[in-house]
Amino acid sequence: TTTSSPAFATMTAPAETVTFGMGHWDGDEFVAIGAAGTEIRLPYELYDPCGFRATELRDFAWAFQCSDILGDGVVSSREVRRCFERLGESPTDKELLNILNSADPGATGRHSFQQFVKMMKTFDRSLMTEEELVRAFKVFDRDQSGSIDAIEMHALMTKLGFPITPLEANNIIEEADADCTGAVTFNEFVTKVLNNQ
Repeated sequence: TTTSSPAFATMTAPAETVTFGMGHWDGDEFVAIGAAGTEIRLPYELYDPCGFRATELRDFAWAFQCSDILGDGVVSSREVRRCFERLGESPTDKELLNILNSADPGATGRHSFQQFVKMMKTFDRSLMTEEELVRAFKVFDRDQSGSIDAIEMHALMTKLGFPITPLEANNIIEEADADCTGAVTFNEFVTKVLNNQ
């Protein structure tokens, strides 16, 4: 069976707290330790953070969970590519095949969250370059107006499978809108991203 919480649909977990190596189940959340020693609660087992910080692991869990439709803690090889794309990675077909083969030598085509985290090690997850920031901004700026408004944010979040209300979209924009224009410019976007890296 599958349980769910407001933030994540989760895999079945032991009812009591059980400790395993670098993490343990606490109810329906797995409590793991990030590379910097920060505790993180995830919907999936994770014993080796592979050097990633807690914030990165949360992003990985979000991307993985979007593809874990059944909530059984595994995704197909095809879905791994979608997870990568959600995280801004675009491996070529050859690169993807090499990554999948190294993570799944038995070619089962099914990948756990731990395997996915190990696959993410193949990418350079260092700070975003200007080109990456421009690309990311263009994803949000659908009408190419040079700014992102609440309507664009609402449409994008809904398309990504996170149905939010127009008011919630407006609140997201307000958080990054330094000059209170009702839209986020490229400079505001860059400032917000760089402050969160």
